[in-house]
Amino acid sequence: MALWNNDPFGNNGSAPFGQAQMGGGEVLSADSVKCPSCASNIFYEPQLDSMICRKCGNVYAPITLEPRGSLGIKEEHDYMGDSDMTEDDKKRHEIVCNSCGATLVTDEHTMSTMCPFCGSPALISRRMTREFKPDYIIPFKIDKENAQSIMKKWISEKKYTPLGFRSKSRLTSLTALYVPFWLLDCAVNSDLSGTGTKDSLVAYEVHSKLTYYVKGLPFNASIKIANKLMEAAEPYDYSEMIRFESRYLQGFYANKYDQLPTEMTERIIKRIDRFSASNGEFIAKKYTSFDLREDKCLSWLSEISVKYCLLPVWFMTVEFGGRDYQFAVNGQTGEACGQLPSSNAGEIRDSIIGPYPGKWKSIAGKALMVIPVILMILLLIPSVSTLKTNLIIALSAAEIIIALILIVMFILKLVLKHHYGGEIKSSYELTDYDKDPGLDCYYDSTRQPDVEIKEVMIPNAVTVRNGNGRVIGENSVDL
Repeated sequence: MALWNNDPFGNNGSAPFGQAQMGGGEVLSADSVKCPSCASNIFYEPQLDSMICRKCGNVYAPITLEPRGSLGIKEEHDYMGDSDMTEDDKKRHEIVCNSCGATLVTDEHTMSTMCPFCGSPALISRRMTREFKPDYIIPFKIDKENAQSIMKKWISEKKYTPLGFRSKSRLTSLTALYVPFWLLDCAVNSDLSGTGTKDSLVAYEVHSKLTYYVKGLPFNASIKIANKLMEAAEPYDYSEMIRFESRYLQGFYANKYDQLPTEMTERIIKRIDRFSASNGEFIAKKYTSFDLREDKCLSWLSEISVKYCLLPVWFMTVEFGGRDYQFAVNGQTGEACGQLPSSNAGEIRDSIIGPYPGKWKSIAGKALMVIPVILMILLLIPSVSTLKTNLIIALSAAEIIIALILIVMFILKLVLKHHYGGEIKSSYELTDYDKDPGLDCYYDSTRQPDVEIKEVMIPNAVTVRNGNGRVIGENSVDL
């Protein structure tokens, strides 16, 4: 999906998230611990394999302190009084939930009667306490009526959802909410290892260095909203993104960011590592077969740049069975997502044909082994009685019935595996969040990836896998 075909900003062709040109790195003394930009203390961030300044957000190479970009943003200062407020912020107010602490920003004419995060009516309105200045915004395209229709249809199509949940889904509580996101633009430098074969005869230990580029990778900056929920609502069409203007907030709510980019480095690198693992195709093209060792997939970032953007979401929280469930409809594309509770029927279905052994299957398997032992003991007892005969007949019948049931379930599972393309998902997986859209939506195709591959032939190689089937190494054996 091409998200960057248009330039919504009219900036003479430069990318909206374009990086500043970086000069060569200056080798500094080993005892230098200050940021070359602002002179604040800098710290090693293992997730990024870089030094990072918590004040200005600049990122540097660990040894040379060569600039690798910045996770910093324009600072939003706290207001001390009305005199230092911007004219735009004087026309806004904050709505604060006394129950969960959520803070929403909206225009002075928009009021709320219920918190979209916890459902509490304990809301108060107050003057702005912090400057509010996102860089960009994507306006809403989906209205409330369409969002309700989309969510109702989405829930109705989900299997193994309790009927009581559908009646309590409270679709009228959908709230139009601009969610804060950090959009990351960077070069990804990955070290990948694995085993490749050529013509199925010769095996190689493969080590590669891969550099590729991502643009506009979004990270939810609100701690009140599940990260997986926002990833499932992706992608957005960035060609419709514009610079933030106050008029787009009229009649809507906006959540303030709770996390800075410098505070979510672990989330960033985990998602990047998933992308890098899926990027093994660049290496696999050279081999007949290629097994990537995911435990040897390491990444670090350079040319880092972030922007603060508000993205449109129709959001609601539903309480069911003592637990809160969050749901969302992408306010631009109409993509519905959420995590649903699983019904009793789903749990029964899992116990019969699910991917993991259910309790009853474990009991049945043990019974198949124990019953023949009991029968043998009974047959060895010399006495002859009606009770003994009836007991032998009952146990033999039970053994046959249990065996037949397990055989039928095994055949049914094979049929379903074929129907679903070789994979049967549990009811929990069917009701869980959808996965994020992957690298394809954020891969910067305007910049060519750089791939360096080194290989060492492994004589008589045998691939070693762990209990989950993942490649963990290779051994040479004597034939």
